[in-house]
Amino acid sequence: MCAIKQKNGQQIKNNQQGFVLVMALVLLAAMTLIGVSSMGGASMELKATANARQHQIAFNAVHSLLEYTLSADAVTTANVPIDYQIADLNVTQNVTHTLANASSLQASIVFAGCSSGVGSSLEAGKGVSYNFYNITASGSNTTGTSVSLQNRGVRYPSASCGSL
Repeated sequence: MCAIKQKNGQQIKNNQQGFVLVMALVLLAAMTLIGVSSMGGASMELKATANARQHQIAFNAVHSLLEYTLSADAVTTANVPIDYQIADLNVTQNVTHTLANASSLQASIVFAGCSSGVGSSLEAGKGVSYNFYNITASGSNTTGTSVSLQNRGVRYPSASCGSL
């Protein structure tokens, strides 16, 4: 639109073609794109954090199960105390446990071998003997979206290694 103004008796033609409006719309569009991309990145980070939390829940639950199997209160699925003096490679002791925020918690304890120590005596075979066990535990969070599998080796004093 063309507007005519007068200044000191002279006519001045003022051409306004909407440049400021166009520039404002371009800047608004650019800022909108920046905002939308920032929201997408924040959403992705939120999902990654939630996923990491679920994995941590599963990991902590299985770690708690491992600690339970080493406690004095631990019992097998047959409701008998865990026996760390069993020296038979063919015997597996199974343990299940329940915890909040976890499901399918189970562990198996398997004899792995025996070792006789040198001892503090000059007589052969007078050293301390140890039974070694491998504990494999697994479990998941309550939704089953994250699973953890952990192994732990343990050593317990034994009377002797026998004929192993």
